[in-house]
Amino acid sequence: MTLFGKTINYEQITTTFVKGVATKTPVSSTFNGTVQPMTGKDLELVEVGREDRGKVKIYSDIRLNVGIAGSDKSGDVVEWQGEKWEIIQEMKFQNNLINHYKYFGEFRERI
Repeated sequence: MTLFGKTINYEQITTTFVKGVATKTPVSSTFNGTVQPMTGKDLELVEVGREDRGKVKIYSDIRLNVGIAGSDKSGDVVEWQGEKWEIIQEMKFQNNLINHYKYFGEFRERI
């Protein structure tokens, strides 16, 4: 049994080169975790400089890719309640009790 009993879909953006041209392609996968609304205390922890958009916190049993503001590096995109949320920040909890990752996700689009 795991602490995170829900299977959540996400897309990992991979870059492939076709005839020397970089092409970004989403690859779908799943992880065990949970997605929750953010609290005011969580919002205080969000890195400065991110757009003022909707945010959620995401707990995962695997490591996800984090987007970097101002660069072309995209974070993984989590699907939750008919919307897509890009991973923008990571906190590692690797204490050998219940190893997991906590992420902040930022709203990208409705599906």
